[in-house]
Amino acid sequence: MIEVSKFRLLSDVNAEQFLEKNAEFQQQFIYQREGLVRRTVASGLDGEWVSFTWWRSMKDARQSATEALTSSVALEFSSLLDASSIATEYFKELSG
Repeated sequence: MIEVSKFRLLSDVNAEQFLEKNAEFQQQFIYQREGLVRRTVASGLDGEWVSFTWWRSMKDARQSATEALTSSVALEFSSLLDASSIATEYFKELSG
């Protein structure tokens, strides 16, 4: 399962601040989640960002999202994002 999240940073957050918090989020939260395969982020030319997260199953992705609601590390990371800009979709990875 591939989770694709697009978002923008709050206007007072710069890329360096975001990348620092993203590293903390990955090390202290997301890499500790059951079923995580891989996660990476990228920035677009227009200020949009995207994260790609590979999960073993949709159940694992949902569990992580639920746990993020009560994790101080995840909440701190999320506080840097413009909540109105967040869009998350899920894709089934195909072999071949």
